[in-house]
Amino acid sequence: MKKLLLVAFVAIMGVSSINAQEGILNGGVNVGIPTGDANDFYGLTLGAELNYMFPISEGFTFGPSVQYSHFFGKDIDVIGVSSIEVSDASFLPISGAARFNVSEKFVVGANLGYAVGLSDGLDGGFYYRPLVGYKVGDSTQLNVSYSGITNDGIDVNNISLGVMFGI
Repeated sequence: MKKLLLVAFVAIMGVSSINAQEGILNGGVNVGIPTGDANDFYGLTLGAELNYMFPISEGFTFGPSVQYSHFFGKDIDVIGVSSIEVSDASFLPISGAARFNVSEKFVVGANLGYAVGLSDGLDGGFYYRPLVGYKVGDSTQLNVSYSGITNDGIDVNNISLGVMFGI
């Protein structure tokens, strides 16, 4: 799986060097709280993201995105047993990202793709992430997003706050 992460990173970096005049490379980090069933097993999620966005029309960009999402497992109390420690879960979402500038300061967008399960015994699944961003500078943006990974009725979701920087 480390090879897959490396290949995805190299691919995005390769695209950025080929089309340096056309696109915008940005990256960021986020912290979130698992929601739904995932909240029963995980206490916190941290992530990192790298996008290469191409301008499509005035205020609209689209491009590839690669992320890393890590869900920290909880200790769950079980009747008759002291507690069970849930293992951490890691995913590598690979997606297409679209962003639209609603105003000079506000951005809405979404990512759609597939999240590769990186942890042992963890399958990947369909990945989606709607978001709202607020620009606090020329190359800095604060985001609020909801992301989900769905596979055979099992959902791993979270709400997160993040910051993106132009690179």
